Amino acid sequence: MRSFALLFACAACAACSGLFGCSSGVDKTTVGGPLGDSGGADHDTGSATDDTGPIAVDDSGGLVVTDATQPETPQPAVTLIYAQTDTELYSMDPVTKIVTDIGAFTGNTGAITDLAVDASGKLWVNSASAIYEVALPAGGKGPVACTLKTTLPSGTRFYALGFVPAGVLGAGEALIAGDAAGDLYYVDTSGPSSTPLKLGGFGAWKSGDPAPGKAGDFWSLSGDVVFYLEGTTPRGLATLRDCTTKSGTTSCNNTNDVLAEIDMVALAGAFGSKTAATTLRKQILGGGAQHGHLFGIGAWEANVYAFSRNDTATSPSTPAKLLQIGSAGTATELQSFPAITAGWSGAGVTTKATITVLAPPM
Repeated sequence: MRSFALLFACAACAACSGLFGCSSGVDKTTVGGPLGDSGGADHDTGSATDDTGPIAVDDSGGLVVTDATQPETPQPAVTLIYAQTDTELYSMDPVTKIVTDIGAFTGNTGAITDLAVDASGKLWVNSASAIYEVALPAGGKGPVACTLKTTLPSGTRFYALGFVPAGVLGAGEALIAGDAAGDLYYVDTSGPSSTPLKLGGFGAWKSGDPAPGKAGDFWSLSGDVVFYLEGTTPRGLATLRDCTTKSGTTSCNNTNDVLAEIDMVALAGAFGSKTAATTLRKQILGGGAQHGHLFGIGAWEANVYAFSRNDTATSPSTPAKLLQIGSAGTATELQSFPAITAGWSGAGVTTKATITVLAPPM
C-alpha cells in the first residue's frame, strides 16, 4: 500500500528553500485553483540504539517534553503544505488551496510512498524499502534529488513516514514509519541499513466506534501519520481504516477512513521497553471522513489536510482529492484531481508547525 506525504515549509525562510527534491517529466505548472491495500505480514522487531529521551508525565497522564535538544525556531508567517504522488512533488498554499507541481523525484529506486519533514525543514521521503533525504531545487521548481539514507529489511513494505518531536523517543527527533500491516515502527537512520522496531498498531474495533466496523474488526493505519508539539506537549494524528481477517485473508473498508489521535505515552513506552503497545490509538475524532484511501495527511492551524489516492485507473468515477478535516473528524472536499491518474501517495508536516486540531491538553 502506498502512503501520501504533506510537507510544511517556511515560505519566507531561507532554511526552508531547500524543501523540494525527486523527477517525472510532468509539466511544472499549477494544477489546482482556489477552493474549487493493506496486507503484508508483520515484520520482526529490531533493536533501537537510542536511549529513551528526557520526557515526563504530567498529572493528566500526558507526555511533556522537558528537555528537547533542538532550539525553538520562529514560526513562519506563511506555511506551505507539500504532497506527492509516486513520482512527483507538489506544494499547496493552505490559504488559497492552490496546488503547484514542483518536480519529479530522481535518485530513488521504486515509487515514493510518503514524506516527512524534520524540525529544521529538511524533507525526507521513503519507498517501500528505503529512506532518502531530499534536496529541493534551488529555483523552486525542477528535479527533486533523493540521497539514500538507510535501507529497510527485504520484503518490507513501508508506506507512512513522520518525525516525532525531539525528547519523545530520545534526545533528538525520531523517524516513525508505518508498514503494510498497519503498524508503526521506529527507524534508526544513522546507518546504511536498519531493522525497524515495532511500536504497535491501533487496536480492536470497539462498541461506539464509527461504522461500518463491527465486533471482531480492528483498526489499521490507512496511510499516514503526523506529529507535532502543542506547547511542550507532543501530539500525533493518523488516518485509520476498519479491517477484518477471515480464513487468513485481511480485507479493509476503504469508504470511511477516520482521523485518530495517537497515544504518545504508549508510543514512548513501547520505544523504551522495546515491546509493542497493545494499541497506539488514544481516541477517534468523530464518525469518520466518509472518504477512503486517505494516504497522506498534514495539518496547519485548526485543520488537517488529507490527500486521497482513489486513482482513476481503478476507480474512474472517484478521482484523487484534497480534503479538509476539522477536530470533529468530518471531511470537506476542496478539490479533485482527475488528471493525476496515479493518485496521491503521501503527506507530512514539520514538527515545528503550529497545529491546533486537537483540544488543548488539560
